[in-house]
Amino acid sequence: MDLTVIILSFNTKDLLKDCLISIFDKKWKHKIKVMVVDNNSSDESVNMVRKNFPQVNIIESDDNLGFAGGNNLGLRKVKSRYALLLNSDTEVKEGALDNLIDFMETSDYGIASCKLIDGEGKFQSNAGELPSFLPMFFWLSGTDDILGKISPINSYQERKIGYYNKDREVGWVSGTAMIIKDIVLKKIGFLDENIFMYGEDVEYCLRANKAGIKIGYTNQAEIIHLGGKSTNQPKFNQWKGEFKGLLYVYNKYYGFLASFLLRMMIYIFIIFRIVAFLLLGKSQFSGTYAKIIFSI
Repeated sequence: MDLTVIILSFNTKDLLKDCLISIFDKKWKHKIKVMVVDNNSSDESVNMVRKNFPQVNIIESDDNLGFAGGNNLGLRKVKSRYALLLNSDTEVKEGALDNLIDFMETSDYGIASCKLIDGEGKFQSNAGELPSFLPMFFWLSGTDDILGKISPINSYQERKIGYYNKDREVGWVSGTAMIIKDIVLKKIGFLDENIFMYGEDVEYCLRANKAGIKIGYTNQAEIIHLGGKSTNQPKFNQWKGEFKGLLYVYNKYYGFLASFLLRMMIYIFIIFRIVAFLLLGKSQFSGTYAKIIFSI
């Protein structure tokens, strides 16, 4: 087996079905196995998979273990050369899995991701620089959006389309669609289950980087990610999760003082955002950021 696709699902029956159809309605030149890890869903997701996709291996968790814990149930059973973590709210486009494998086979990357678009074909960012001080400052302050248009700035979350125009080495890639070489699992283990959701992909890539493993991105494979379609509403759980995940990563790798300083920087720029959104008349966003201050 060349690739095991691990799809983590929690109450996403219809999305999961579409995701599986997008894989099985295509012919692949590589040998591909699909595994669904169900995080204790209550929407008949498991029965749907059993009925419609008998070729899929199902792992049922008795609890919702979060992103890291759920995916680790699948990763521990992988025997193929590659594993692909794939969100259930995705649809795989023609050639994507073959192209991802080919990219890994012809490069020295241990972890990688590919081009993501939303349901309307709009580009989605899914990579960036490792969370050292300057990339974090550029991202939190928003100066990456402003100055990035006139000079090259390396940001923690890269949103410039030009960053993704070619195959390249990056600091981290999103767990939405993350391919991992078997030797990486043997060398650094599995996802950190101390992070329930948001930030576990960054932590894993940082751990890999410290072990001498390179992280790559290719635009030769394309996957639709429906979860990022709505971007005009505040996302409290996502933003809170991202900040908490980063604080955990900083404490784990850089120590308490660095984590404390990052927390102060986050507070400062959250306050700036609260004021800015109030001035722009976007009280929903201001309210969401105010809640985050008391949640991290």
